[in-house]
Formats: sequence, structure tokens, C-alpha cells
Amino acid sequence: MTTATLNFLAVRRRIRSAFAAFLFARVVRVAEQLVLVPLFLASWGARSYGEWLALAALAGFAALANLGVGQAAASEAILQAAQGDSERASRTIVTALVTLTGSVMIGIAVLALVLMVVDLRSLAGLALDDMPAPKLLVLMLGGATLITFLSEPLAGALSAAQGAALPNTLTALSKTLELVGIGVALAAGAGPMSIAAIILGGAVLNMILYLIVTDQNAAWLTLSPANFDFFILRRICRPAAGFFVIFVCINIIGVYLPRLLISHSLGPIALATFGVLATYAKTARNLATMTSQATQVEIGRLWAGGDVGSARQLIHRMLRNALLIATALLVAELLLAPIVIPRWTSGHIAIDWELMFALASVALVGCYFDGTLLAASALNRVELISFGYATGLALGMIAAIQLLPLTGSLVVIGICLLLPEIGGAIAGHSTLARLTSRTTSG
Repeated sequence: MTTATLNFLAVRRRIRSAFAAFLFARVVRVAEQLVLVPLFLASWGARSYGEWLALAALAGFAALANLGVGQAAASEAILQAAQGDSERASRTIVTALVTLTGSVMIGIAVLALVLMVVDLRSLAGLALDDMPAPKLLVLMLGGATLITFLSEPLAGALSAAQGAALPNTLTALSKTLELVGIGVALAAGAGPMSIAAIILGGAVLNMILYLIVTDQNAAWLTLSPANFDFFILRRICRPAAGFFVIFVCINIIGVYLPRLLISHSLGPIALATFGVLATYAKTARNLATMTSQATQVEIGRLWAGGDVGSARQLIHRMLRNALLIATALLVAELLLAPIVIPRWTSGHIAIDWELMFALASVALVGCYFDGTLLAASALNRVELISFGYATGLALGMIAAIQLLPLTGSLVVIGICLLLPEIGGAIAGHSTLARLTSRTTSG
């Protein structure tokens, strides 16, 4: 066999291993929703579950402390390692860890200060009668969110050293333990405080596992504060800003602001309905996106190694496969919804078909957006995508703020959430087309 053939076979093997790991992680995530939603509803009821979702939404804003440095450093380290510059990759990882540690500490302090002065009941728009010590709950859930940021650069180091399979397997294992703990606690009648403690413990366990496994598998990585490099930090600031904007838009504003708008305008029952249907519709997107996630690291490896033609071909196949899988899964979800959702929620949640079709459209367009974002992330070129997504999200949320109180219909949120996916998909397609054109013409 030629060297090119051997390299291609190695790439395929790593992609398959990564896909298996992502499948494991995704099954855990899907199981988390499929198992926990009915357990929460059965143990606490729809009203208390809605209040829990509202507090989790408020805690999610702690993720604003994520500066995008972890993702940018992970992508940069993978590119550097593929080019044979392991020493620089090590300094990139350490620089990100030091920066994120400071950011997490500041984030927890700011969150605690904010909780001392705000009225959570007016902020959430709910009575919170069933939530003991709601401020402490928000602090614990916010702390868990912040701690998970520290694993991002370590995941990059493991991906550079061994491929994407290992870090995703670690995350899935720690999440499985957390899921089992929450399920057992709910079955035993545990309240919100116990569940928040389990979630916080799961985040700490995940970080410990990453430190141990990274030390064993990334021999070139030296975890010493002396390896902090200010010039590397300056270099990754631009892609980090793009990752930060995307993270804030997708994981904070795009998730929690719609829920807060619903809780203010329509109440906790409507919020629980939206949460269940959004989770159900997004399952197809999450499963289809696994093909893109499994390919991401290898796109960066091929690009950095100079095999741009193979990287380009890999991107095209990735996007095609993801769309085909998403379409098939969404059709199946819609057909099975009248059977699955009543049984899944024990009859607590009714199907809003207008909202379901809107959320299915969001999932399909979002699957293409995810693929373009992951490919661009592998190359640390996400600035235009962040602008496109943020613009669409801003327009969508402005429309939702105006229309939701007037219509009283949940489908408004579904339609408004389609705008950022369209904006991000257009920007992602443009970014990849430009990179391909430059390479071809060069």
C-alpha cells in the first residue's frame, strides 16, 4: 500500500472510532432526556419541573464567563500537533487552562454577588414556592456549568494525541454516572437541592477524569503554569471571540432567553411543554450531527498536514450524510410523536403540532449549520459564522419579545428560533466556499 492509502485508512479508522464514541455520548444525552423528563414530572409535577427549568435557565447565564479560549486553543493545538509542533501545542493548552481558571473563579464570584442583590422570583417571573433556597440552587448549577469549561483544552490535547474518540468517551462516562445518580435520587424522592449537588459533583468528576487520562495519553503536554504564553493568548483571541459569540448565542441566549420569555408570558406549564417538545425535536439533530462531530478533528488534521483536497472532500460528504440522516430521523419523530410523547410524559404534556413542525424545521436547518460550524471550527475560522448566527438570533428574539405576549402561541418561539439557524448556515456555507476557492485557485 502507498503512504497516501495508509493515511486514508488511518483517517477512516479514527473517524469510525470517534463516531462510536460520539454515539455513546449521544445515547447518554438522549437517555438523559428520555429518562429524566418523565422522572422529574412524576416526582415533582409539571409546575415544579417548570420552576426548575426556569432556575436552570438563570444559572445558564453563568456560562457568559466562557471566553471561547478553550475551544480556540483546542482547535489550534490540534493543528499545531498535526504540523509536528508539539511543544507549541503544549503551551497553547496550558495558556488556555490558566486563562480559563481565572475566568471560572471570577465568574463564580460575580454570580454569587449578583444573587445577593437580585430578586429571583421577579427575574424568573415565577413564585418558586416549590424551590428551596433558589439562590443556592442557581449558584450550584452555575458553578457546574463553569467547571465544565476547564475540560475543553484538555479535550483538545487528547484529540491531538489520540483522536476525538477518547475525550468524548470520558465525557460520556462521567455523564452516565451523573445520570444514574440523578435517576436514583429522583426515584428515592430527592428534592432540587440534592439534584443540584449531583450535577455539581458530576462536573467535578468529569474534570478529574480528564486530568488523569490526559496525563497518561498526551506525553508531550506539560501542565505547568510556567508554560503560559501571552503571545499565544493574543494569537487565539480572534477565533476565541468567534467561539465566545457562538457559545453565548447557542447555549445561553438561544436556550435560556426563549424559556424565560415563555415563563413570563405563558407560565410554567407552557414552559414545560416547550421544553419537552424542543428536547424531542432536537434528538434527531443531535444524532445526525454525530457524523459531523466524528469528522471534525480529521478535517483539521488533513488541512494542517497539507492534504487540503481530502479535507474538502471530507467536508462535502459530512454535510450530505448529516442532512440525509436528519431528514429520515425527523420524519420518524413526527410520525411517532402521537405515540411517544403521551407515554414519555405520562400524559402531562399535550402535543402542539404547530410548534412541533416549527421545531423540526429548526432541527433540519440547524443540522446543516452544525456541520459547517464544526468544519470551520476545525480550521479556527468561525468569525463570519458567529456574526451570521448572532444577527439571526437578535432578529428572532426581538420578534419573539414583541409577538409572544400578543399571540400567546408557542409556535412564535419556534419560528423565531429558525432565523439564527438560517443566518448561521448561510455564513457557514460562505466561509467554507471561500476557503475552498482560495485553496483551489492557489
